[in-house]
Amino acid sequence: MKSIGRNRVGRILPTLVVVVLLSATVTRAQKAAPEKAPAAPPTNTITGRLVTQDGETVGGAMVTASSVGIVAQPRTTSVDSNGNFKFDSLEAGVYSVSAYLPGFVLPPPTVAPETRRYYHTGDSVSLALIKGGVITGTVTNSTNGPVIAASVRAFRIKDVNGQPETGPVQLRERPTDDRGVYRFYGLAPGTYIISAGGQGRLYGGAYSGAYDNDVPTYAPSSTRDTAMQLVVQSGEEITADIQYRGEPGQVISGTLAGLTQSTSMSMGIATGTITLTDISSHAVLMSAPASSVNNNSFAFYGVPDGEYEILAQQYLPSRDMLASEPRRLKVQGANITGINLSLAPLASIAGRVVLEGNPPADCVKRRPTALPETVVSVRRFKPETKPATGKGAKNEPDDVVALAISNQGTDSVPDARGDFVFRNLQRGSYRVDSQLPEAGWYLRSITLESATTRVAGTNIPRDGINLKSSERASGLTVTITEGAAALHGRASVAEGQALPSGLRVYLAPAERENRDEVLRFFEARADGEGRFAIANIAPGRYWVIAIPDAERDPAKAKSIRRDSDLRAKVLREAEALKKDISFKPCERTIDYDLRYLPAAIPPKP
Repeated sequence: MKSIGRNRVGRILPTLVVVVLLSATVTRAQKAAPEKAPAAPPTNTITGRLVTQDGETVGGAMVTASSVGIVAQPRTTSVDSNGNFKFDSLEAGVYSVSAYLPGFVLPPPTVAPETRRYYHTGDSVSLALIKGGVITGTVTNSTNGPVIAASVRAFRIKDVNGQPETGPVQLRERPTDDRGVYRFYGLAPGTYIISAGGQGRLYGGAYSGAYDNDVPTYAPSSTRDTAMQLVVQSGEEITADIQYRGEPGQVISGTLAGLTQSTSMSMGIATGTITLTDISSHAVLMSAPASSVNNNSFAFYGVPDGEYEILAQQYLPSRDMLASEPRRLKVQGANITGINLSLAPLASIAGRVVLEGNPPADCVKRRPTALPETVVSVRRFKPETKPATGKGAKNEPDDVVALAISNQGTDSVPDARGDFVFRNLQRGSYRVDSQLPEAGWYLRSITLESATTRVAGTNIPRDGINLKSSERASGLTVTITEGAAALHGRASVAEGQALPSGLRVYLAPAERENRDEVLRFFEARADGEGRFAIANIAPGRYWVIAIPDAERDPAKAKSIRRDSDLRAKVLREAEALKKDISFKPCERTIDYDLRYLPAAIPPKP
């Protein structure tokens, strides 16, 4: 194990080499007195390379850099023949970078959505694409004639590992041509079902026609319950013909109240959007408008029997949004009319990022750009509840929110004063986190205060923030501090043994006073050779342990900061193993050898 204090690397490197040769134990380098050097301003470019998953370059691809938290036009550039791209003259900030090439898609994610990667100026980005799948076929009627200009939809109901989709279902839609032929290309790997007919998804049907009032027919000629499931692999083409049934469906209709008029809206007409979501699949099947032009009414046609959720929304020029309470409906052989939906403002959280100096620490290089390069995020979650006990005890009903945003999350970037705001949040509980601007910072605290007094007894990193409908919460403070440590190493096993797959390395607080501090838990996923890296570590003493992850899909693995049971398990096993490590401010520990041993797990108390 080597540990290198910043500003002394050049002077101590020869000594460290000698020590490594002469001794199996390497002591940590003592930190010298701070030697402040003028920090070079970060370059104003983002560079990168785009290849296929096989490492081959592709021509004709476009890459887009979009600023986060700032309303600005995205920047787009082309990829050269070697797969390289570059964005020049970027302002300091936070950017998402994406690639587009017809017929190609992003590979399955390896991290959870809440750990989405953002980039700063000066970063180099590596992107990969895979060849998408294709589903094509012909839609014919009972006499084998072509069904022309009917809406055909492709629903991805399972991911690449065959697991049911937990969030909103991916849906693609296009019409049949004059031969009754449809074709979807660039499909992400997974399991799909295909339907034809029924009202189009966008505003009463982008391709309104003779089949809008019909119940969708699923391939090969089925209802939703017996639909054929198509497993699509990367680059594979599947044919799925549909014999159209032509059965009439039901109608869902109603009116929308609470639309907000604005002179900045087109011709002064305020329009709301109503969506119909299938509860069993979480797929948004249709959208319909409501405005003064149609007396604030809406209607969905060709609805098959089933259970649905209906939700109304209106987007305002101020970037705020109005929404109705989601309503559950059951369609069973009859129309449903006279539904009244009412719009109301959504909730918000306002707060501030505080940069906290730490005079002994001198490892922060980019303080002037720290605020615009910090991301603060909130993500909705379902709090852990215990069954009510005792005489007359009642369990609280589940909090019902729109299926399409049941895992709602949003990111924000502070302005020059450190202020930020999260808009358009549904009621419920939200966890707060932050992606820090540079390796020298660590997240010290997240607190919430009212306008006059601090909210006592609330552990925001652990318990989150609970929002009521239309609530305007304020006083959220995210404090980041100079002097973060870092750990780079490799997990190893005894000769003749193999590391388990899906290995994760955890740091858990060893000081008793920090056991309940969620921000003192860290994790990293080891690669196939056991290498791992953890940055932005708060100075202190930690238990260190490697544990295999039971979840085979890394994108669905539990996060230690978001799962109390996982934190308790890691802490229990790490304390039993008793392998600790300490970090001073700005300390960089490299070549750390972490021997993997199945932990002796003591029984739960």
